[in-house]
Amino acid sequence: MDPRSMEKAMLRNMLEKTGKNAADWLALVDAKKISKHGEIVNYLKSNFSLTHGYANLIARISLRNN
Repeated sequence: MDPRSMEKAMLRNMLEKTGKNAADWLALVDAKKISKHGEIVNYLKSNFSLTHGYANLIARISLRNN
């Protein structure tokens, strides 16, 4: 599976796997005013027990949107 297809699959499964959809996660990150990739990943993993894959995806999307 290519990276873009993997990202799409993770987005489709995000609500089931994490309990929140991408918009919810992005709102949490935006509210924290975190602007560095590693800090976003660490915040999501330590505060919400997200896997590295989902935390990384959310961080990438957050930074891409800002």
